Amino acid sequence: MHMSVLRFAIRNCYLAVVFLVLVFIAAYYPSRATASVKAGEARKSASGEIVEVAQAPTIPDSDTRNQAVLKLARGQSLSGLLTSADYSAAVVFDVVDSLGQVLDMKRILAGQEVLVRSSREGWIEEVELKVSFDRTVRTKYDGDDWLIEEDITNTYSIPTLSIATIETSLFEAARSNKVPAPVVMRAIELFSFNVDFQRDIKPGDKLITLYEKIYSHDNKYMIAGDLIYARLETDAKNVEFWQYTRLDGETDYYELDGRSVQRTLLKTPVDSVRISSGFGYRKIPTLNFEGLHRGIDFAVRSGTPVMAAGDGRVLIAGWHNTYGLRVKLSHANHYDTMYAHFSKIAAGVYAGAPVSQGQVIGYVGSTGLSTGPHCHYEVHYYGTPVNPTKLQFPPEHQLDSEDIVVLNSKIAALSNHFGL
Repeated sequence: MHMSVLRFAIRNCYLAVVFLVLVFIAAYYPSRATASVKAGEARKSASGEIVEVAQAPTIPDSDTRNQAVLKLARGQSLSGLLTSADYSAAVVFDVVDSLGQVLDMKRILAGQEVLVRSSREGWIEEVELKVSFDRTVRTKYDGDDWLIEEDITNTYSIPTLSIATIETSLFEAARSNKVPAPVVMRAIELFSFNVDFQRDIKPGDKLITLYEKIYSHDNKYMIAGDLIYARLETDAKNVEFWQYTRLDGETDYYELDGRSVQRTLLKTPVDSVRISSGFGYRKIPTLNFEGLHRGIDFAVRSGTPVMAAGDGRVLIAGWHNTYGLRVKLSHANHYDTMYAHFSKIAAGVYAGAPVSQGQVIGYVGSTGLSTGPHCHYEVHYYGTPVNPTKLQFPPEHQLDSEDIVVLNSKIAALSNHFGL
């Protein structure tokens, strides 16, 4: 009798324990459930930097949901970002796998914001990325699976003509004429292959640009598009080039004779009309002795963007007692370039990082041994300093006869329409 009662009690206790375990699992580990975000908690990225993985406080976006914004750090993957925010590995896998249907994860760059929406209880319901000005991608959890969605804004472009008179620099002339900064920087980069900003440009010269303005379907201006055409009119010469998509599908900028504008290195990495100190032996004021000035100095306003002279990889990005904040790049064909006295090194520029020609790598300053704001620029060939103003590089591409016919047709049509 007593044994029967004991067995009955043990069985009921066992069932009660099983029931409690099942309740616990249902509450904390639902199918494909997520862990809550610790909003505002600082985490270390893969690069060792402390980054804010979610904004604090978490902002309610409805009566039942919260949202948090995470930002991708340098060298960090999307899965790493989500894991650092305390999401479970299984959920991270599902989210990244879902977004991977429409995104190349290797192309998500540092600084990308990731919006996470969750319930009041902390269950993640949605992850969203605005990957471009006209495209937003999100994945939503419907209780069984993650479902992908895309919002594409319909846009159209309008070619816009600007004619500006240069007083101090190309950049200031174009910006005073309301040309968007990315368009101006692209024009300066391309002119830098053929124009000596010190010798060739004088007050009163003309800068003509034709570029796209992109609008949404409801006629709202969104962003500047491509530079279509640019011409620099000076007393010495006129320099002009056109954007053209070749018959093989590649797009580049070309002169009227079909030669590509792009060369191995830019002549000048900064928009400056004055070289304050040239290459060669001279008295170096900050060191008070005669020596080889290994580069050239461009006198320019503090904060002016400095561009990479060519495609390459960052060798050095940091402090030097003489050069202050500096960046050194390695390029093809045994060329290196060095840029010094920055006020700030641009985001994403660090030792080992790839850079593209024309990419902003820093901003003019007066750090280190410097008597005033300027950009010190050196070019090394096989490790030996050479005079940047004496370098000559051939064009990277020459159009064939069929492409030249198509290019000339485009030039004629746009010239007639805009009076170029």
